[in-house]
Amino acid sequence: MRKAIARLAAILALALLVTLPLIAQTKATVPSPHPLAVKLSTASEPLPLDDLVDAALVFSGVSDSSLPAYRRKLLDLVAGFQQQAAGNPDPATLAVRALAHLHARLLRRYDVRQARVDLLLDEGIFNCVSSSVLYLVLARSVGLTVGGVRTTDHAFCTVKVGDSTVDVETTNAYGYDPGSRKEFTDSFGRVTGFAYVPPSNYRDRTPIGERDLLSLILYDRVSFAIERGDHASALEPAVTGWVLSGDALSRTTLVTALSNYAVWLGQAGRFAEALLFLEEVERSYGTDSDLTQRRRELLHNQAVALVEAGDLDAAEAVLTSQPRADILDPTDRRELLVWIIQLRADRSARKADYTAAVSVITDGISRIGAEPQLLAAFEVYTHNAFAQLYNARRFEDAKTLLEAALARYPASRVIRQDLDAVAKALK
Repeated sequence: MRKAIARLAAILALALLVTLPLIAQTKATVPSPHPLAVKLSTASEPLPLDDLVDAALVFSGVSDSSLPAYRRKLLDLVAGFQQQAAGNPDPATLAVRALAHLHARLLRRYDVRQARVDLLLDEGIFNCVSSSVLYLVLARSVGLTVGGVRTTDHAFCTVKVGDSTVDVETTNAYGYDPGSRKEFTDSFGRVTGFAYVPPSNYRDRTPIGERDLLSLILYDRVSFAIERGDHASALEPAVTGWVLSGDALSRTTLVTALSNYAVWLGQAGRFAEALLFLEEVERSYGTDSDLTQRRRELLHNQAVALVEAGDLDAAEAVLTSQPRADILDPTDRRELLVWIIQLRADRSARKADYTAAVSVITDGISRIGAEPQLLAAFEVYTHNAFAQLYNARRFEDAKTLLEAALARYPASRVIRQDLDAVAKALK
């Protein structure tokens, strides 16, 4: 899996650095899981062979129109092996022959990124996931009991032989019971770049069933789609993987894909779509702390973008409209509102309309409280408005202004000094 599992947690941060191509905009929606995943999610294992065949293909991304042709191709491979295995009931022999059949008939070249079974059938290019899934299909077709093992960055199969469970490293022709084969140890690391994890290293091994093994195709598709910046293509396999497996890894994969897609929309300035998308996600898959944080960040960035575009009213609406505004961090929300109020007051001040600027700040204090930055601005604009009135010898108007201001900000020494100056002028 080329450390796909370990990489997923870091992909969100990496995605923030990607330069986005210009693409046609479409409405952001949460895709439905593949119907076969819904069916298999409640099925008992071992799964029916026909379902295994179809799952290996559709989870690889094969379309409905292409499925019959690929199904025939895979079933031809199965039929060839069944013919070769006919009359031999020994599980160990069948397990070895299944691996040999794969490597003789199909597996040509290892590629860490090639988890798709359809491409393996077309070109013979494989990784640990696609080869394990094909081995699962072949071995099951002759009645073997097959499981899987997931490590941090790799996957392989196990097969039941009598009372024993034997590892099968499907990427290597000598991978049956690999710890006992010198040919395997000589070639495995050189070909794949991975180290074999023997049964004794139980802490590094996670036994998995057929559904979980199939889901690794989906996780690799998610991981590699995100790596190339195609966040939309990561959604369906992530959703399908969660429905199919429902474990912690599938949840992490789902959240990563959904989160990255929302971030990608935000980077494109499509904040409203991103927020609607995450709200739909919450309705479909429940609350998640990471996705709630993405919503906070998107609301923050949407407000900032509107401010920078000069639309202060729309920016303020983002920060005050319920229920969305409730998820914002209170401190962040307050700081953004203070910024907007200051900018609105500054617009009046730039026209030398300091009285209007005072009015804007006064309204802001009434709505969000006496924030230090607002009080400082209130003091400055009040002084400037006073100076205009004083210089125009409108002392009574200046007195009225300052008395009202002092009632709002009694601790202001500047306003008191200005009021003293007016009192002297009125004598």
